[in-house]
Amino acid sequence: MENFLSDRVKWLESIIHEKCPYVDLSQGPNCENLKTVLNGESTPVVAQVEPGTSNPEQSESRAASSHEIGLVSLGGSQDPRYIGPSSGYFLARVMLTKGSSPGISGGRDMAFPTDLIETVQSAASLPAREIADQICDAFFESLHATYPVLHRPTFDRVLDKMYTLQYDDPAACFQVYMVMALGSLVVSQRLKAILPCERYGLSALRYFDRINVENSLQGLQCLLLLLVFTLHNPHVRVNIWHLNYQAIAAAVDLGLQRDVTTQAGISLLEQEMRTRIFWVVFMMDRIIATTMGRPIGLRDEACDLRLPRMLDDMDIMTAGSPHSHSSAFKPIAYSIHLFRLAKLNSEIKYVANSVVRQTPVYAYPAVIDIYEWQASMLEQINQWEEHIPTGDGAPATQHLETACRIQGHTLRMVLLRPSPAIPKPTREALEKCHASARESLRLLNKLYVGSALIHSWLTFHAVVLSTLSILYCVKMVPDLRQQTDVAELMSDLSISSSILSATGEHWSGARRCRDTLDELGRSTIKDLLAQDGPAPAREPSRRRGRATVQRQAAAAATPISLSDVDLSTDAINGAFTPMIEPSAFFDDFLGNDSFANCFPDESATNIDEIVRNMFQDDTTATAFG
Repeated sequence: MENFLSDRVKWLESIIHEKCPYVDLSQGPNCENLKTVLNGESTPVVAQVEPGTSNPEQSESRAASSHEIGLVSLGGSQDPRYIGPSSGYFLARVMLTKGSSPGISGGRDMAFPTDLIETVQSAASLPAREIADQICDAFFESLHATYPVLHRPTFDRVLDKMYTLQYDDPAACFQVYMVMALGSLVVSQRLKAILPCERYGLSALRYFDRINVENSLQGLQCLLLLLVFTLHNPHVRVNIWHLNYQAIAAAVDLGLQRDVTTQAGISLLEQEMRTRIFWVVFMMDRIIATTMGRPIGLRDEACDLRLPRMLDDMDIMTAGSPHSHSSAFKPIAYSIHLFRLAKLNSEIKYVANSVVRQTPVYAYPAVIDIYEWQASMLEQINQWEEHIPTGDGAPATQHLETACRIQGHTLRMVLLRPSPAIPKPTREALEKCHASARESLRLLNKLYVGSALIHSWLTFHAVVLSTLSILYCVKMVPDLRQQTDVAELMSDLSISSSILSATGEHWSGARRCRDTLDELGRSTIKDLLAQDGPAPAREPSRRRGRATVQRQAAAAATPISLSDVDLSTDAINGAFTPMIEPSAFFDDFLGNDSFANCFPDESATNIDEIVRNMFQDDTTATAFG
């Protein structure tokens, strides 16, 4: 039997060597106990502990977990990764400290040899020109308004050359194919159609090694397009964190952080593109750093924070004079407004989420009253939201407006939820956080129902953190808990579950995340139903409503059935692993009286495993470049 299995393994490894030569077979599970298994000897895997008894090993595990705050292992062959306070992992840790059912925390989806599937995919050639125009329009009308890294007239000229000439400029070809990949992704998600977005991405990557990424503006454009594609596609084997810092390094090397004007001898087009690209790098750095709870890479004080002009792409071509055929609405208005939000994001990261609370005198002025600062920042976010561009009423601009509002609510939650600067938020702050979380889910659902939600790592994070914030605030604020309508809470959880089910068609981790949040939601609803009732005069109506709610809760407890993920779709070699990492401050917060009194002291040894299931697919630690 042993010889048979050994020969079988060698045969399978030979296939992998032939089909996937880049796969490192030295990595993987430790097989030193294989002989014991083959000989039929039993080895205890999990020690059984009787209820009510103490387990010294468990205590040591929990102590070690407390000691290694901010470090979570994301893969069996990788060192622990640092996580920071703005990621929101603290909320997950607090909500999950009570323990969870074995069915939720005990396992993950069986590993699937995706590399073997993806190697059979081939690069895609350009489609018919009219189809290409529609796909490119989808990209420029949606994603490009958020990440304005290209100049549309220049791009169109390159596209013309690729259809009429033997054009082989690597950077230009990369940009065309990557726009095709991103546009196809948008169209396929909106129309529920199968388009070869991964194959277009693979076509783009064929040119990447010939691009001067570090020393050219065009190369940085390619790097940012790859970063955007990585955020929106679960099959790209690229480390987002490393890619973000490569973009920062290239931007600084090109001097994009400084205000170089036409007086220096450059054209208005180059000046505006330098400014736009700088802000995309600046904004992406803030978004990724906040989402992953890590330090900002490009500090505000090192940059000339000048904003782009309110000029559309055709206006730039005419030396800044308004183009006669330009529409009153300019998509760049949304871009500039999001850039302004990135500046607010910077201040929140610096003040609320700094790990060291003793502010160095040479860094920035110390905040005297942290609650006054929080109120001031909240007012600035409110004013920013009031001035979101209204657009021209077209569906595309309405979607952009909704996406802006979602980002505003996301940043508001980052400001109001527990942070190193404010570990114990006020009741008013948590109530506002709860309201923003609910509104964020409502807006996400609006896009989802209208087939306008573009599934990405960031929308995945927004749904998860909004749901966790709702549950956390209900748990922590007695008045809010008393006022919460169970039917409304169930409606919010239903929205979250529906969106995560749809996201699970792209990221399998979303399905596991949905199941965990469903479990937390049922637990919260159970607590609400068990709490003391209101005044006697309202008691009869409450009993009637509770019976209805209990029937609804029983129906909601039924797991949502997802169709199996179609693994036959085209994919780039490897697997992208979206990661929402946990907060380094969770263990400090958990030891705080305000939290320790709210949650029983029960086993939390499976928390990291649960959060891995919630916030990542496999691992984001794959090396880039």
